[in-house]
Amino acid sequence: MKPAFLDKFRLFFARGANRNTNPRHLNYSNGRTAAIIRKWIAEMGWAEDATLQEVADSLGLYKEDFSMYFRRTYHQNFLQWRKVIRIDEAKRILVKDKTIPTAIVGEEVGICDKSNFKRQFRDLTGCTPAQWRSKH
Repeated sequence: MKPAFLDKFRLFFARGANRNTNPRHLNYSNGRTAAIIRKWIAEMGWAEDATLQEVADSLGLYKEDFSMYFRRTYHQNFLQWRKVIRIDEAKRILVKDKTIPTAIVGEEVGICDKSNFKRQFRDLTGCTPAQWRSKH
């Protein structure tokens, strides 16, 4: 008679093995996964207000693969990467068109709360959006 824990152990690993055979499962190093994520970046998907899980689901990826792609490619987690790319885009917009209010710039890059935008901008640049605009 086999101990019950062996059956549970085998079942656990059998499920794990089956996960990799799921056609939806794409390894983060898979070229197809990278192409899907690059397309999402080019289409400015990062400007949408969505969680990591929601973005991964919308792209047909597992959140683990999606997250690992950012760690391996950009050496940052998804949220850190998204924050940097949003602020970089905001800096570009602030310099390009000085008539757009800073709150609208924040909304355009996906940060709808004015105070949150100002705080995130200051965290990365050391100055507020208005100060950035006047310097550049």
